[in-house]
Amino acid sequence: MRGRILNIMLASGRGGVETMALRYHEALHAEGYDVMSIGHPKGVLADGLGGLRFSALDTLCNHDPIAALRIAQIVRSFRPDTILMHGNRATGLCLMPFVAGEARTVQVLHNRCYKPHLKRVDAAMCVSANVSQGLAEAYPEVRRIEVSNFAHLNARPVKLRPGRPPVIGAMGRLHEVKRFDLLIESAARLRDAGCDFTLRIAGEGPERAALEALVASLNLGDRVEFAGWIGDPQAFLSEIDLFVVSSRYESFGLVLVEAMAAGVPVVSADIDGPSTVLEGGRYGTLFRGGNADSLTEAVTAVFADWNSALRRARRAQGHALATYGFVAGQRRLTDALRQLHHEDSFWIEAPAAAPAYAVFAAE
Repeated sequence: MRGRILNIMLASGRGGVETMALRYHEALHAEGYDVMSIGHPKGVLADGLGGLRFSALDTLCNHDPIAALRIAQIVRSFRPDTILMHGNRATGLCLMPFVAGEARTVQVLHNRCYKPHLKRVDAAMCVSANVSQGLAEAYPEVRRIEVSNFAHLNARPVKLRPGRPPVIGAMGRLHEVKRFDLLIESAARLRDAGCDFTLRIAGEGPERAALEALVASLNLGDRVEFAGWIGDPQAFLSEIDLFVVSSRYESFGLVLVEAMAAGVPVVSADIDGPSTVLEGGRYGTLFRGGNADSLTEAVTAVFADWNSALRRARRAQGHALATYGFVAGQRRLTDALRQLHHEDSFWIEAPAAAPAYAVFAAE
């Protein structure tokens, strides 16, 4: 047994952050760690862990004393070496003086949200170089670990030609940061230009009513479909011809990697996470974030030169599988944790199939 890891994600949502908490448990368990997760009784961890060790916990706030006592009890009985905390609520509770004991506290930073409590964790695990850089600027004294996200990726044959009509797909929480309104506005421009297509948006969230109203106001009811929450992203991806990321901000872009692995050509806003994953446009088409005209031009260009899109999609598929697949991610995560336990600072050049990761001592 390599050690004991307590993995905590207390949100009830079903987005990429919650999914990554599940992947961490799976990867560490497969590597031989004794892992226990704590999560919301209706969250992703509760549904996805099956017979693996899990304790349900519903919390009221970031400093819920009853929840903190429950975590402290689990820490005393489970005796973890390291506590991985996904989200500010988990970190806020674990940093209460009586909770973590001798365990190392590591907050997994899924975005550029830097709270003052980060100064009190033993380390912060950042899902991208951009997130790590922002943390270094905000709190240079915090020890930083870079470990890119990963997923169970399934390869599918790259489609030789788009459907008739082609299906444009997008997936994510229906939240204003995802800018699905921009994608819908672009759909109106495509229709007005005489393009035939269907736009399918998967996900749920607080913006659904507003987005449906926007579709109605633009008379796009016959072109735009809201698929709701999708339990099997692979099935959704197999039915679309082009995947679009229209977000204002993405620290990484897990659904983008899933689309790449599925052999679907991708168009994304030129923002930090996706731009890094796509290597500046090598593996997909980038457009100016927040600009509906630029998005429309990018989509039009892909369908106008489908052979080029196919070549790029094939390269992207190989890159995604080798770099962001489960086995590669498992290796990055476990290697980083081993080094965290044994060295103050290091830099390791990863094999060509996986991006480098690093652990930095406090500056």
